[in-house]
Amino acid sequence: MKEFVWAVSIICILLVFGVVLLKYLSENKKYKNSSYGKQSKKSFWKIISNQGARGEYRTSQIIDKAPFKNKMLFNCYIPNRSGDKTEIDMIMLCQKGIYVIENKNYSGWIFGNEKSKNWCETLKGKKYFFYNPIKQNKSHIKNLEKQLQVGDGKYVSLITFNANANLKKVSTESSGIYVVGYKQLKKFMKKQTDKPDILTDEQIENIYQQLLPGTKLSDEEKQEHVNRIKQQYKK
Repeated sequence: MKEFVWAVSIICILLVFGVVLLKYLSENKKYKNSSYGKQSKKSFWKIISNQGARGEYRTSQIIDKAPFKNKMLFNCYIPNRSGDKTEIDMIMLCQKGIYVIENKNYSGWIFGNEKSKNWCETLKGKKYFFYNPIKQNKSHIKNLEKQLQVGDGKYVSLITFNANANLKKVSTESSGIYVVGYKQLKKFMKKQTDKPDILTDEQIENIYQQLLPGTKLSDEEKQEHVNRIKQQYKK
């Protein structure tokens, strides 16, 4: 009897392991075929093991299914006004414009407005403050304008939050600025089809080629960038 129980237990464990393995292989295949996977060159395991990268990938999956063609750039480094580099989470190029996307992986209730210096995350009764992502993205767009020499009016500032965030009280005033939760992103993308075309395919390709080198920094270069930022905050 004891041997029978052990045999059943082992079979159950193997079945569960098999199901998990098949699920992982299926998701790994999806990742490799996604715009994020093709550009990042990192393993699927490395992506899902990192909270920030995992959030970006999930957001990119929705954008990949947008009802219009687009070209994506991920973790794109561009020169900033101080002579160093700044990293942009995602840039979506399409005929509707240049969408500069700042992806946030906060949870709980989110409070903030366009003009406040910091926003607030309330989670399990505790408050955590983080720099206003609209202001952060505004800086990214200014740096992009300088590099691309593409005028104002063609940029869209899009702040996205992951599925665990509840945008409890978030407001914007200016046009071209959007704060969208993960569950609303699909609907947002669909709405963009109503906008007039402002970029040609040739312009999109030219911008893409200009920015593409910024997605190919080595891990060492990225770490140096992180270290410089940490040093700046210590001063």
